[in-house]
Amino acid sequence: MHCRGFVTFFDNPILLSHTPSMRNLIWSALVLAFGVIAKATLGHNASVSRGSTWSARDNITLSREFQPSAERYSHDLSYKNPKKWVNWHKFKANGVNLGGWFLQEHVIDQGWWDSVTPNATDEWTLCQQLGEQCGPVLEKRYASWITTVDVDKMASVNVNVLRIPVSYSVWIDVPGSQLYHGAQKDYLNAIAMYAIETYNMHIILSLHNLPGGTNNLEIGEAVGHNAWWGNQTNLDWSYKAVDTMLAWIQGTGHMSSFTISPINEPADEPTAFASAAGMTPSGIEWLQKYFNGCLKRIAQVDKRIPMMIQDAFQGASFWSPRFAKAANIAFDTHIYFFANPNATSFNVPNGLCEQVPDAAGDGKFPVFIGEYSVQSQWNNTLASRKTLFDTWRYVSMSQMQGNSFWSWKFTTRSEIDGEGTLKDYWSYEDMIDGGAVTTETTDSYC
Repeated sequence: MHCRGFVTFFDNPILLSHTPSMRNLIWSALVLAFGVIAKATLGHNASVSRGSTWSARDNITLSREFQPSAERYSHDLSYKNPKKWVNWHKFKANGVNLGGWFLQEHVIDQGWWDSVTPNATDEWTLCQQLGEQCGPVLEKRYASWITTVDVDKMASVNVNVLRIPVSYSVWIDVPGSQLYHGAQKDYLNAIAMYAIETYNMHIILSLHNLPGGTNNLEIGEAVGHNAWWGNQTNLDWSYKAVDTMLAWIQGTGHMSSFTISPINEPADEPTAFASAAGMTPSGIEWLQKYFNGCLKRIAQVDKRIPMMIQDAFQGASFWSPRFAKAANIAFDTHIYFFANPNATSFNVPNGLCEQVPDAAGDGKFPVFIGEYSVQSQWNNTLASRKTLFDTWRYVSMSQMQGNSFWSWKFTTRSEIDGEGTLKDYWSYEDMIDGGAVTTETTDSYC
């Protein structure tokens, strides 16, 4: 990998003391999140677009010697639950991701993987190894991982957006794909309708993988899969997934309650994943073709349905010149600090206040922080979680259109630098129980 944060993470002596299987888990954590360290190098691919890229990795500078202020601030933030079509230029999201539900990732729930298929590298090989039992195992997972009790608990802290990662196999059965295609839509419908009809929550359906694979990672289809790029057959199947998703949304009777996100963290040059160099000029043009096709399909159903573009680690300003101002789109950027070589629980809040607002781009389109957590590379403290969470909430809502935390459930207890384990900094549910997530924003750094 050509990412400083990845190298630094594996230079960490705590992590090097783990067994090989645990180090594979940690690698999955890096993969999950270096959507994670956000997006690119200034001016990359300038010949392809007039817009310049923005990267948290390259543009956010943190110092290990930074001495934080002891002062904290309270903010009366308004994040209403929408009752009609969402205008992302005005809407403020107080959201959470439902990861590990319709697309399985090792790092989220390692204990489940160990109990089902301990040697599987991804969901593709999980189904290969389970054979006819893949369906029953996953159906049990779909029924139990997220329930209405979870939605009630989210609502108790005023969550108004659920970002739901979904596999293409939820919508289509692709010939040759090992991913299970079954009754996922039934489980999705039960939770989505409960969230919408009980609490007026808004749902972002994030198509996390596409046929052929989009980034060589388990989150893109399977490890080593990157054949989506330049393949018309795979593109056609992707459009079928989008069409089926749109038809399902129509059938719910709640079209105004959905935003569609047609791809997540793509990289046609996966050796440079999580940087602007992860996208080549030809890859950018392929993505643009796909985005245009998705916009056309959405408009044929109802142009009021927003499309959210995960920025492929390029930043909103890079993509902005490529779309007409009237386009009903918002940009989704992912920012994490768990692999930043200088990030501590003490200096990240200042970085959030002083530098993360640059992610808002040129202001032409709304920007949403679709994924983040409160883990830093170093010196994690349980007491710092509320300051980090409140600062994220304040900055993303005052400078952008809000955020969705990754993730609602996260059970893995791998060691980190400082106090606690991974789950303490990645589980929204546990952070509610620990007092780090509250309805009020009372402990922001700025």
